[in-house]
Amino acid sequence: MNIKKSTYHHGNLREVLISSALEILKEGTLQDLSLRALARKAGVSQTAPYRHFEDKEALIVVLMQEGSSLLQDSMRVACESSDGPVDQLINLGLAYYDFSQQHPAHFRLMFGGSLECKEKYSELVETEQKGGEIVRFVVNECMKLPHAPEISPDIVRLTCWSLVHGLANLILNDVIQDDILKGDDKRTVVSQAISFYTRSMFEK
Repeated sequence: MNIKKSTYHHGNLREVLISSALEILKEGTLQDLSLRALARKAGVSQTAPYRHFEDKEALIVVLMQEGSSLLQDSMRVACESSDGPVDQLINLGLAYYDFSQQHPAHFRLMFGGSLECKEKYSELVETEQKGGEIVRFVVNECMKLPHAPEISPDIVRLTCWSLVHGLANLILNDVIQDDILKGDDKRTVVSQAISFYTRSMFEK
C-alpha cells in the first residue's frame, strides 16, 4: 500500500523516501528494493527518488549510515547508564540486540553484505569505526580488571560481538527452534547469555 499523499509535503521528500524504503525492506528483501518500487511505495512520480539518490546503491548507503548512527547513539547511552566496564560491556550487547529488534531493516542492511565495496564511502566507514571504538574502549577497560583473561583484547572483542550478533541474527530471522526462545521474553534470555559469558570471563 502506498504512503498516503497527505504524508508528503514539499521539502520532506527525502524522509518519505527513506521511510518507504525501510517499509519495503521490512516486507521483503533487498531484491525488492528499487527506485521504481520506492516511488510506487511513496506515492510519488517515478523520477522523484532521483532528486535525492543517484541509484539504488546510493540509497543503501544512506540507510546504512542512518542505521550506524542510531546504533552508535544507543551504544553511548548504554555506556553512560552503566557502572563499571563489565556492566558497560553487557549493556552494549543488549543495546546491539535491541537495535536488531527495533530496526530490523537497518540491521540486515548493515550486516548483510549489501555493498560490494563499502570502502568507497568514507563517511559510512568512519561512522562504523566510531561505533567500533566504543566497544574497543570498553573491552580495554575490562582487560585491566584483576581477573581478565590473558589473551588479546581484539579476540575478546571479536568473541563478544560474535555471541551477541549470532543471537540477534538467529532470533531476528526466527531460526532457533529451542523452547528457551519461544514466547515474548527473548530479551531476558539474551541478557542472561551475555551476562553469563561476560561475567565468567572477567569476574571470579
